[in-house]
Amino acid sequence: MSSYQFELAFRQYVAAFDGTNDLSPAEFKSLFDNVHHKDLNYLPRDEKVIGGDGMMHLKAVTPVTREEIYQLHSKHYASGQKVTLIHFRKIGLDCVDIKVRLVNGKEETTIRVVNTLSNSQVVLSREIDESFPLKVIEAKCTNVVYKWKEVGTYQTNM
Repeated sequence: MSSYQFELAFRQYVAAFDGTNDLSPAEFKSLFDNVHHKDLNYLPRDEKVIGGDGMMHLKAVTPVTREEIYQLHSKHYASGQKVTLIHFRKIGLDCVDIKVRLVNGKEETTIRVVNTLSNSQVVLSREIDESFPLKVIEAKCTNVVYKWKEVGTYQTNM
C-alpha cells in the first residue's frame, strides 16, 4: 500500500516541474515533504576515476542530506526545469526504480534512482550508473537489508 501512496505523491511532485513555476514556496515544500522522509539519505552515483595503474576505479561519494536535496530541487524548480517521468517500477518490498528526464533550457540529462520507502516516503535513494547493469541489483539488496533492520526495530507479538 505504501508504494501506491508514494507513487501518487511522486507523480504530483514531478508534475510540479513543468517549467511554469506557478506554485508558492509553501506549496512546493508541501509536495517535497509528501515524497521525502525526514531521515532521507541520497547516495549519488560513484565517481569514475582513472588510477595510477591506468585502471578505472569507482570512488564513493558522500551521501547528500534531505536539506541539501530540498535546496537543490527548489533551485531547479525556480529556474523552470522540466522533469518527465520515464519509468516507475516496483522492484521489491517498498523498493521502486525511477528514471526521470531533466530538461533545463537546452541541457538534458537522465537520472535513474532506486528508492527505499518507509511510511510512503523515500528514506534511502541510490543513484544508479546504468553502464553497470548489476548496480540495480546491488541497490535492491541494500533495500532488503534496510527493510530487515526496520522490521527488527518493532516488537512483535510472537
